Formats: sequence, structure tokens, C-alpha cells
Amino acid sequence: MAHAITLNAGDGDCLEPMAEAARKALESSDPINILADKGYSNGEQAGRCEQAGMIPHVPPRRGINNKGDGSLLDRDAFLYQPDSDTFVCPEGKILKRKQLSRKDRAIYYLADANDCRNCAMKSRCTQAPQRSVTRHLYDDVLNRMQQRTTPDKMRMRRCTVEHPFATLRYQIFAHPRFLLRGLHGTKTEISLAVMAYNLKRMVNVLGANHLTKVLNPA
Repeated sequence: MAHAITLNAGDGDCLEPMAEAARKALESSDPINILADKGYSNGEQAGRCEQAGMIPHVPPRRGINNKGDGSLLDRDAFLYQPDSDTFVCPEGKILKRKQLSRKDRAIYYLADANDCRNCAMKSRCTQAPQRSVTRHLYDDVLNRMQQRTTPDKMRMRRCTVEHPFATLRYQIFAHPRFLLRGLHGTKTEISLAVMAYNLKRMVNVLGANHLTKVLNPA
């Protein structure tokens, strides 16, 4: 229905443009559901998609606490309090907002050093003098996406997307790289491959005779 070539190495900036391309291909102004894998996780674009009636179902990318041996408490153990814009740790102590980083798209919250120093859980929580926690700028949007991203939705995504992807890669291209170089060349090559896939799929679904009649009604 829609495809694009991008110079970016990842899919993080592709959620909104591909959602808009899909809506345009459907020629529909009604709300649509957008299913994608974790690579498309982008809180800012997801928020704009929601406002435009394109509801994203995407597993959000979440950082993990990789300090120490991996057994330290993750951010999930801390409860966010939206009214006060603070976090509460498992021992009931407050982590206050400390810094905003637009580069990291995150807000940093820091516990009081005295609270951490005297805490019985410190060895399980942090190796630093005091515990810090980050919250994504679009955390509310990511949480809503997480709630919508059910196993059934992800199963539907796999059934819909993985078949054409595998056919394009292993049957039509039959090699791991584009043969043509440059943006114009790769756009041409993928367009031809998608057209070949669509024709191949129509033959498999409709049958060659029926497809011929549809294409040549006279």
C-alpha cells in the first residue's frame, strides 16, 4: 500500500510519515489503527498520530537499569506522582525533579542523598550516593501505546507484515542489498519489487485466469 526509502539507519522517525502514507492510500478520513514493531517507537510522533486520529499500537522502547550486575531495581519499582511531578521509591522516599534534557528527551529525578545513605535497600537500588530515575518527555503517550499493544495486535502485525517482507527480501530480491546505488536508484528498485510482489500476490489469491479477466474486461 505504501513504501518509502529513508537514509536513516533506524525506523524511529518513520511512524508518523508511514501512518500518513497508509491513511492516504486508504483514502479514508476515519480513525485508523497503526500497528508496528518496537523500532517505530517514537513518543513525540505517536502523540501527533493520536491527535490526527491514527492510533498507534507500538511496543515502546524502555531503558533498563544496567548498572552493577543487573540485579538493581529498575524504574518500574518507582511510582510516578503526576500531581507533584515526583517519584516515590519502594521505601516511600521522594525523588524530586532535577533536570530536563531535551537531547535525551527525558526528565531526571533525584533522591535525597541522606535518604539513600540510610536506606536498607540501597545495595539493591544504586551504587551511586543517591538514586536517580528518568522519565521520558512523552511518557504518558508511551504508556497509552503500551496498554493498546496486546499480544493479539502484535500477532496481527506479524501475520500482515512479515509475509510481504520475507517475500520481497528472499524471493524477489534474492540478495541482501540493493543493486542500484543512490536514493533515486533504490527508490526505483523498491518500487519495481513492490509492484512485482503485488502482482505475485494477486495471482496467488485470485488465480491467473480471474486476474486476467479483471485486468482485461473486454
